[in-house]
Amino acid sequence: MSKNDVITSLGDKVVRLMKENDRLVAENDALSRKKERMATENRELKQTIDALEKRIGVLELRNGLAGGADAKRAQARINRLMREIDRCIALMNR
Repeated sequence: MSKNDVITSLGDKVVRLMKENDRLVAENDALSRKKERMATENRELKQTIDALEKRIGVLELRNGLAGGADAKRAQARINRLMREIDRCIALMNR
C-alpha cells in the first residue's frame, strides 16, 4: 500500500467518523427533547391522578355519609382524617 492509499483510507475513515458523530449528536438531542416531554407528561399525569384520588375520596365520603354501601369505608376515612387533624393540632401546640 502506498502512502497516498493510506492517507486516502484514513481520510475516508475520518469523514465517516465525523458523519457518524453528527448523526449521534442529532439523535442524542432528539432523545433529550423526548425525555423532557415525557417528564412533563409524567408530572401532569401524576397531578391528574392526585386530583382524581381526592375526588374519589370525597365521593366515597359523601356516599358513605348518605348511608350507601361504602359506609364502613367512609367511617374509616373520617377516622383517618380525625387522626391527621389531631396530629396537626399536637404539632401546633409544641
